[in-house]
Amino acid sequence: MSISDLPSPARRRFLMLACSLVIAAGAAAQEPASLASLRREFVAPPATARPGCYWWWLDGLVNKPAITRDLEEFAAKGIGEVLLVNSANLRASPDFGGGVKFLSPEWRELYRHALREANRLGIEVGVNLCGGWCMGGPWIPPEHAGRWFLQSRLVVEGPRQFSEPLPLPGHRDGYDHVFNPPGFKDYIDLPLEKLDYRDTAVVAFPTPDNESATKFSGARAKLLPAKTNRRDASNFTRARDVMGPTLEAWQDAPSDQPIAPEKIVDLTAKLTPDGRLEWDVPPGRWTIVRTGHRMTGSRVMIPPPETDGLSIGWLSPAGVELQFKHLGELLLADAAAAGVKLKYFCDDSFEDGFPNWTEQILERFRHYRGYDPTPYLPVLSGYIVGSAERSDRFLHDYRKTVADCMADGHYRRFAELTHERGLLVQNEAAGPSRSGTMCMDGLKNLGRSDLPQGEFWLGLRHDEEGGLDPKLGYGVSRLEDGQNKVTKMVASAAHIYGRPLASAESFTSNRHWLDSPATLKSPADRAFCEGINRFMIHCSTLAREEDGKPGYEYYAGTHFNPNVTWWPQVGPFLTYLARCQHLLRQGRFVADVLYYNGDGAPNLVGPKHVDPALGRGFDYDVCNAEVLLERVTVRDGRIVLPDGMSYRLLVLPDDARMPVEIAAKIRALVAAGATVVGPRPERDPGLRNFPACDAEVRRLAAEVWGGCDGRAVKAHAFGRGRVFWGETLRDILRADGVGPDFEPAPAEGGTLDFIHRRTDEADIYFVANLQPRAVALDCAFRVRGGAPEIWDPVTGEARAVRSFRVTDTQTILPLEFAAHQSFFVVFPKSPVPRVTVPETRGGLRANFPAFTPAAELTGAWTVKFDPRWGGPAETTFAQLDDWTKRPEFGIRHYSGTATYLKRFDVPAGANGRLFLDLGVVKNIASVRLNGRNLGVVWTAPWRVEVTDVLRPTGNELEIDVTNLWPNRLLGDRGLPPTERLTRTNIQLAPDARLLPSGLLGPVRLLHSSL
Repeated sequence: MSISDLPSPARRRFLMLACSLVIAAGAAAQEPASLASLRREFVAPPATARPGCYWWWLDGLVNKPAITRDLEEFAAKGIGEVLLVNSANLRASPDFGGGVKFLSPEWRELYRHALREANRLGIEVGVNLCGGWCMGGPWIPPEHAGRWFLQSRLVVEGPRQFSEPLPLPGHRDGYDHVFNPPGFKDYIDLPLEKLDYRDTAVVAFPTPDNESATKFSGARAKLLPAKTNRRDASNFTRARDVMGPTLEAWQDAPSDQPIAPEKIVDLTAKLTPDGRLEWDVPPGRWTIVRTGHRMTGSRVMIPPPETDGLSIGWLSPAGVELQFKHLGELLLADAAAAGVKLKYFCDDSFEDGFPNWTEQILERFRHYRGYDPTPYLPVLSGYIVGSAERSDRFLHDYRKTVADCMADGHYRRFAELTHERGLLVQNEAAGPSRSGTMCMDGLKNLGRSDLPQGEFWLGLRHDEEGGLDPKLGYGVSRLEDGQNKVTKMVASAAHIYGRPLASAESFTSNRHWLDSPATLKSPADRAFCEGINRFMIHCSTLAREEDGKPGYEYYAGTHFNPNVTWWPQVGPFLTYLARCQHLLRQGRFVADVLYYNGDGAPNLVGPKHVDPALGRGFDYDVCNAEVLLERVTVRDGRIVLPDGMSYRLLVLPDDARMPVEIAAKIRALVAAGATVVGPRPERDPGLRNFPACDAEVRRLAAEVWGGCDGRAVKAHAFGRGRVFWGETLRDILRADGVGPDFEPAPAEGGTLDFIHRRTDEADIYFVANLQPRAVALDCAFRVRGGAPEIWDPVTGEARAVRSFRVTDTQTILPLEFAAHQSFFVVFPKSPVPRVTVPETRGGLRANFPAFTPAAELTGAWTVKFDPRWGGPAETTFAQLDDWTKRPEFGIRHYSGTATYLKRFDVPAGANGRLFLDLGVVKNIASVRLNGRNLGVVWTAPWRVEVTDVLRPTGNELEIDVTNLWPNRLLGDRGLPPTERLTRTNIQLAPDARLLPSGLLGPVRLLHSSL
């Protein structure tokens, strides 16, 4: 048979395929091998690109068959790693028993079995270094637990010989409004003798006649809890609200009568071990301030009973060393016995209130800040020492010390311990915390990790129209102004510290069985655009067969294990994640702006947002003082990092305070050619070398800023660089000839989000429609050169763009998105052959086919249910119906997969490329036509090509449609226990309703214009 013998549609398809193969062959012949391999890996991502999951072993409900079954299913469906977490369940059920004790000989054999099975299946394993989370256990003694400082005050009259016990601080001194740290009700009001009180220092100062004038009051006093790291807040608190009170400067008041630092006497050496002060009191009235600390009492979150215990102290290495000794060494020994190497140890999310002290705080303060803090300790109780400004500077230094102790004492030490044993370290080190006010430097904490990680949640109504409205609040939407809370911080940390992977605990939720791959896609795309490129799905609970279905589940998290109804069809969704992850790990992130987040603590990065001074279409990173000082240099006018990241602008915070060392670094960067934007600094925020430090800041600023005042003069050249103050970032870039990196048509500018990566061979853009509606618009990319291609991560198809226009600075092409659809737009840097399509009078031609109806499959359908789950073996639907509208109990309350069958003929005139459009599907479908498997349809546009499978007559269509668990669970709720088909510990809400289910259609044949 020759080509001319083929039917017209088949001949057309053959010629199109041949043409595309020639183009692809020509491209492959000219493009670098790495780009050619990337094309292949996009279709079939490597195992290293597969997403992972949290694998919870709850209440010891574990056995070998369940371990093997889970891991085999993970490997088969496309999960490449697991994070093993052992825990109790917040809402344990007495109906589920038979668990093994954590760390018992039986448990250890199960653990070794799991490692061997994972190794056999090519699945990497990390282990959370705790039973429950964060870190702690029975091996943590009170002295190495989290600590809070306390102070007591006593006024004595001299001269006299004082030899008496000093009053102990109150157990709740300064913590009257604590409400949020884990388990606080169990420990906050314990008597001091049960809280391991220990002394730090004792100082005294002359008592002024008007003592009230020596203490902060009014508005200044309201800032004291935040400035001393004692302000409790929930994890709903925004980063700017956490940082704001600490950045609000204390101003001196005319009525202030500050205590002179030189008049404060250090009496610490005169305090006996039993708390007696032996002091020859000078004449006059003296105020004695005793500073000590108690354990917070915070305990590990929902641990197995056998590893319940105190949480570690976060500001000292002792706690993590004990954790490693008592748990880490055991886990490593068993891994070695199993002949398997763990990938990493994990420290799950910091959720431990606001520890603010450590036994070595004064020593660490002197190390980090360079002066003795002892005379300023009364400031912690609100005394004004030196002046309001001096006191504010001391508290700045105190909070910075707390942050440094956390970053180095815990996270750096944890990394050292894991690296010594050949493991990586993974930390969810910057919240969102149970207390949003912990004095941490989130970027610095994350920078100590090989695998920096955050988390993102699903909103309670995220899949509903209006369910992500910011007016609903974070507790409902789980977004801040439309973005995830900490993922941009994690991505920035990865970029500025040179980590290739930015990880997220993904899809955490208080919803139960309400999600499927279709509803998980848009949250995933949002996280991708924020910079996440490693998903750890939260969560998969190990499922024993004897526990039934849906089985025993963790109380929070999208249930994602072999017991969910749609598990047999989940593979394509996991492949989608792998394709996206793989491309978003290539090359380097492209950003124009690097924001310096300042020197204070707490120091957090807010969600991804559009800076009004920058506008849409640009991306950015955020850095801290450590990275600015140690890693940032200048090359060819760009701000660069040693790992290859580079930026056009460095933007300073809107603050007149800047540490001397930062001011000196800014001078060096501008002199070397950097462009810096921000106000002229006037003073150092700290107390070291005060007031000389302020004079040095002003001297350096005078050189760099010159006559720039932000009003009359907005720019100044210095060395090979320049500074701007008062100009918008967008105007600065525009004047440099730099437009937006990605610019959709203005009318729909807020519909699409993007992220851009660049390799030596290509520019790779990921563009996502985050809206539940279709959109078609022209999109401009700041790329000139290679012909653009569209890579579809759902199908794996990569095709050349048929129509585009190149300007002096941009490539413009029409893009069309179904609801929540996303594409990669790839610009190879090497020239490739392409088919050119001229512009029409009205603009560019479409790069996507137009679909017109060819036929609708109306009439009756045969539907087969699984009788084991209550449905009829076979029934007839006169038309496509929602299962919940049917009169049969077994269909109305059916959960699982039903198969729709229909025979149909292709109407006359339906030729060319044809697609089967399923219409509305609740919630996922697999399609077979004439015996050929056409795959899983799990997201918009809910269609599959059938051109080469159709017959003129007698087509046999089979569609497996799977819904969600709640319908059967609700049906079983009204049945006697002996008649129920489901078994689980999770109780649905009393007002839970049946979910629309089944193939709702209309099911149509569509003709494609391309």
